[in-house]
Amino acid sequence: MLNRHEYREKIVFALYQHLLLHKDLLSCFLDNFDEDDNEYMIAIRNDLLRNKEDYISEISAYLNKWTFERLNLVEQAILLETVSEIKQGLNDKAVVIDEAIILAKQYCDEESYKYINGVLDHICSSSQ
Repeated sequence: MLNRHEYREKIVFALYQHLLLHKDLLSCFLDNFDEDDNEYMIAIRNDLLRNKEDYISEISAYLNKWTFERLNLVEQAILLETVSEIKQGLNDKAVVIDEAIILAKQYCDEESYKYINGVLDHICSSSQ
């Protein structure tokens, strides 16, 4: 059984695969998860199937002089996963943002975590 951090990481990988290969999002989740019995993963997957484009628009609104499409694909995936989790209230917002920063520090450019943190702070402030 995976812990929550490991599920987040696998969700980011599924989203990255979707963004990179322009492959159906549901197929990417099915490729990356053996079982369909984890409520957390199912909640994120289903939410993103319904709301991904809305989340991209919201994220874009907080990118200063930048567009979502110009972000690297891992950054896009981290932001999408995290915004879905924030919007659904699946965990404390501070915990979710900390997890996004950990993933960004591990998989993105050296400075990426700073603007990911900034964007997520704005989204948290606007959704209160």
